Amino acid sequence: MKAAGTSIWVGLLAAPVVVLGAQSLNYALVQVACATGGPGALSAVSAVGFVFSVFAAWLGYRRWRGSVTGFHARASYAPRAARTSFLALMAMLVAALCAVIQLTMWFPQWLLSPCR
Repeated sequence: MKAAGTSIWVGLLAAPVVVLGAQSLNYALVQVACATGGPGALSAVSAVGFVFSVFAAWLGYRRWRGSVTGFHARASYAPRAARTSFLALMAMLVAALCAVIQLTMWFPQWLLSPCR
């Protein structure tokens, strides 16, 4: 696999997996956070998930901007460059949505105690 194609898969597949993994890890760490009295571990996991999603969105954006060309083709035929551009755009959007989802899951940790 080419390194340029990897940025597409990071946004399409890895960002949702990391966000779901962060949520699962946060659920597992609630007992630890309640025992220690601080939500530091929960915030660290959420921050890593958010930063990874933003990075994946940036990779998708960079790949999308690099693959946009001024080609015009018939509607019945899409050249390979158009497919790559579309997948890069979708990778950017999926990763950006994952970043928003991670941020909304992180927000209650700022307001609520882990022991509730």
